[in-house]
Amino acid sequence: MSFFFILNALWVIVTLLSWNDELKKLWINTTLFTPVLTAFALLLQGPCLYLYFRSLVETIDFKHWKLWLHLLPFGVVALAIIAFDVNGVAWILKSPMPAETEAAARFAWTIIRCLPIIYIIACFSLIRRLHEQQHHLYSVVSPAKFKLDYFVLWSFVTHWAWAFFQYLVGNFLSEEVNDIIGNCEDYLVVVQLNALLVLGLINARELLNISPYDAKKVVNQPLDESKIELVERVINEKKIYLENNINLERFAEAAGLKPRVLSSILHAHYKLNFFDFINGLRVEEAKRLLADPAMAEVSILDIIYKSGFNSQSSFQRIFKRATGCTPTEYRRTARSESQVS
Repeated sequence: MSFFFILNALWVIVTLLSWNDELKKLWINTTLFTPVLTAFALLLQGPCLYLYFRSLVETIDFKHWKLWLHLLPFGVVALAIIAFDVNGVAWILKSPMPAETEAAARFAWTIIRCLPIIYIIACFSLIRRLHEQQHHLYSVVSPAKFKLDYFVLWSFVTHWAWAFFQYLVGNFLSEEVNDIIGNCEDYLVVVQLNALLVLGLINARELLNISPYDAKKVVNQPLDESKIELVERVINEKKIYLENNINLERFAEAAGLKPRVLSSILHAHYKLNFFDFINGLRVEEAKRLLADPAMAEVSILDIIYKSGFNSQSSFQRIFKRATGCTPTEYRRTARSESQVS
């Protein structure tokens, strides 16, 4: 996600270099730098978002060659820019140029404006899958995370739709109207980046605050002790939290409680929602496995699944926020302490 923001920032910089009356006179606009950087900033936004949403659904292996095919459109466009000498002046299509250079520039802009539709469809498909997982597995993504992700995706869609509209009708409009539409697109990007910052700050508490389950810190409330014992029995004997498809209804059924009653117990007695409750239990299980000498040869990935997590990225994020270190660091520290003792 951070890389997506960087790409947006690069786009703002390139726009200033290309269109600002003073900056576009700089020598750099007579080189290939501006077109190539523009292609880089715009063509990698779609793959960046897609891989981010995909990482929420499944583990991504960046060593797999198919992932690098996402760079192919940028490579083709960059090659066309270099081969036909599409410099910064030719890039904005406002000055006379050889026919082949103009054709190469238009080809590049066509790819840049049309390709994102494929990634938008793919991202919405992944979001739908993530929602389905969330329905059956409440402990994957927090509500604040969903809110931020949806905003990022829709802001990308809005930005692309506006740019695509200009691409379609630009040839039929006057230069003044085209400039107005282009300026609106630039303002849209700036508003998007600031809105993302504000939304992130508003939800920072929920996004960053992970409160793992800790039996020593349970706050006793005037609740039916027998129901609390049912919950503890499911935790300690059945270890149902290790099921990677666990949800509130399944947990409640195993405890012999109604989902509404279980939810009230978690909030009143454990001071946690179901999301933090399950993830806290899983983190504790992961810590136990990482510190176990008998599991020293077991890979981190295997421990992730043995702990009930089904997403490597989610596990890494939740574990580090709960413990302050990575699983590898925790295992190394635990091993050192066991050797000393």
